[in-house]
Amino acid sequence: MPEMNRREFAEAIALAALVPVLGTGNDAIPWRGTPAALGPAAGAPAQEPSGLAKALAAAIRAQYGDRLSEADLAVITRQIETGLERAEKVRRSALSNGDAPDFVFSATRSARSG
Repeated sequence: MPEMNRREFAEAIALAALVPVLGTGNDAIPWRGTPAALGPAAGAPAQEPSGLAKALAAAIRAQYGDRLSEADLAVITRQIETGLERAEKVRRSALSNGDAPDFVFSATRSARSG
């Protein structure tokens, strides 16, 4: 691996922190170290966003529509869809006994405390 200077290292760390939010598809932030194999195939048809992704994008359009172009909204909609797909994958993953918390905090007082 070639050596990096401090500025390139800081850029790499900042981009690494943004990958879960922005994804690694063709619409992600370009960076010289990102392999092209991470994105979808060039000939693959674009998947239609879900209804929830469209509704959330409509809320963003209502709030910030005067500052966003149609291309910006299309990118935002794809990123919302990617986030929803990732959230669904996390929900489907089963937790083992060691993954759950030992206790659940409750701010209510019990009958014994006076």
